[in-house]
Formats: sequence, structure tokens, C-alpha cells
Amino acid sequence: MLKINLAISDKYPAVQYFLCNYIRQELGCNIIPEFSLNEEHALRHTNQKPVDAIITDLSYCSDGDQLYGVSKIRAIKQRFPTAKIILYLEYNNSSILKKTLNYGVDAIVSKYDAVSEIKKALCEVFVKKHSIAWLSKNIKAIIESDIEKSSRLTAKEWEIIQLYSMGLSLSSIAKKQNRAVSTIATQKYNAMKKLNVNNNSELIQYACINNII
Repeated sequence: MLKINLAISDKYPAVQYFLCNYIRQELGCNIIPEFSLNEEHALRHTNQKPVDAIITDLSYCSDGDQLYGVSKIRAIKQRFPTAKIILYLEYNNSSILKKTLNYGVDAIVSKYDAVSEIKKALCEVFVKKHSIAWLSKNIKAIIESDIEKSSRLTAKEWEIIQLYSMGLSLSSIAKKQNRAVSTIATQKYNAMKKLNVNNNSELIQYACINNII
């Protein structure tokens, strides 16, 4: 049994309802209904019950007011500075996952994992008290796969990705390296394919998150 005050927030009401009941039955946690029913109120008001942990996704929108991604994590950490944050995500983009790790979450679980991974995440965070974020099986596999893919890039491909992400055009890179534009374009395409990024915007985002530029 894990006697903690737990808040659960998910954009899908059915997921939220299921998690509340599952965790209450499996771990005996005290679920805070006020947070679950009205996240906006919980984030913006201070007269709430103490919160030990929050299971949340990365999106919330109410009457035009949005809390999304990193902004939502910041809002939670500001309002509940001592609460553990367990992200429950449906994304499989490694760049997004790496960025969330940089903002001090305590665990990340994929919605493609078995629901028992949520139970395990809470136990790992509160019982074993890891110094770094605990990752579920699917999340760990995604990140490890990304590391493997990035290691396949040649030195030239890395250089082109870096220069392009810094704002240089393909023709400028070709001139700088005294090579044909078609060669540079081919190597850029090959690098993007290896990194599993679909367009230039995702490529630049990847470069920023991974400190390539």
C-alpha cells in the first residue's frame, strides 16, 4: 500500500476515471478529486490539499486557456514544488521525451505500456527514490532506439545537420565544403532518415534538444 495524496489529470476522461480506480484499488492511494475534476482551479489556487504526486499528460485546455507541454510542467512544479510528477504519454517522439526529462519529471510511462507500469512507476519513485527519472519499458526502448539511430550518422552527416540547423542553406554548406549541392542534399536526406525526422522543422527541433547547435 502507498499512502500518498495523488492527483490525476488526463485529457481523456475515460483514462482518468480508469486510473483513479485502478490506483486506488492496487495501491490504496488517496485520490484528490478536486484536482481530477478541475485541473485549472488546482493549478491556479493555493487552498488545496497537499499533493504528493501528480500523474498527468502534457495537454490541457479550458475556455481558450491552455497549458501545454513544458508550460504545464512548469505550472505544476510552481504550484506543487515538492510533488512527484509522473508523465503518462501517448507520444513516441524521442525528442519530446528528452525535452521533458530536462524539466525534472520523476517518471515517464507510455500509454502503450501495460497499466501495471503506472503502479511500478509510483513504487519506484516513492520506495526506491531514484535520483534520475524512472522510465517505463516502452519509453526506455524509444530513447535507446534513438541513441542507436543517431550513432549511425557519419561525421559528414553530423556536420551537415549542425550547419543546416544553424541556418545555413544547402548551397552555402556546399560552397563551404567545396562539394556539390546535390551531394549535400543527399547526405542531409540520409541523416534525416536515420534520425527518423520527417521535415526541416523536426530536424531543427532535434538539433536544439540534443545540443547539436
